[in-house]
Amino acid sequence: MNALELFRTGKDYEEISQILKLPVPEVERRIHFLRSAEKGDTSQQDYRDHLRLKDEHRIALKRRYVGKANAIRERVPYIGKEAR
Repeated sequence: MNALELFRTGKDYEEISQILKLPVPEVERRIHFLRSAEKGDTSQQDYRDHLRLKDEHRIALKRRYVGKANAIRERVPYIGKEAR
């Protein structure tokens, strides 16, 4: 049974969390997610996909700039203790 089915049988969040061995906030999130899915609301999934795409874009930009920096870098002479 999932969290929403258990909630509909009359159990409260704490009982459900003990049955599913999950923390109470996670039980609340799952119940809310399942209710939204039943209604056909996909805004949560759309938002998650948007964040994932945004992160992939940021990672690609970071790789590009790091690659450019490595190509342009000049050797700097070592200043410090003389080699023994």
